[in-house]
Amino acid sequence: MSPLVRLGAERGSTVVKGAAMILYTLLFSAGISGALPLTCSVLCALTLPIAKLVVKFVEENHKDKEKIFMAKYYCVRLHALFGAALAAGLVLTRVLPKRYVPRLIFSSVILSLDMKS
Repeated sequence: MSPLVRLGAERGSTVVKGAAMILYTLLFSAGISGALPLTCSVLCALTLPIAKLVVKFVEENHKDKEKIFMAKYYCVRLHALFGAALAAGLVLTRVLPKRYVPRLIFSSVILSLDMKS
């Protein structure tokens, strides 16, 4: 028996919602900290509407046993698309040429002011 079946439909819907929130919170955190390339963060963020669909579907249909069966397939789709987006982001990071990105506009202004002094 799967862990969600043991938890029950209502608690299982809460777990799905929490797991989706944790997934995208970790994605955002890894992107901001620089642990994950920007291309990965952007491509994975594009899967957010599918995650919303999964969470909404589970919350609305957790009492209907016939409909909740489809939630598993929606979760598998989200998992597959998120993984594909993550992999594509990593590949694009290696393939795309590195370009100079200025750190801060103000840092160059501050440095020029310091040199004039």
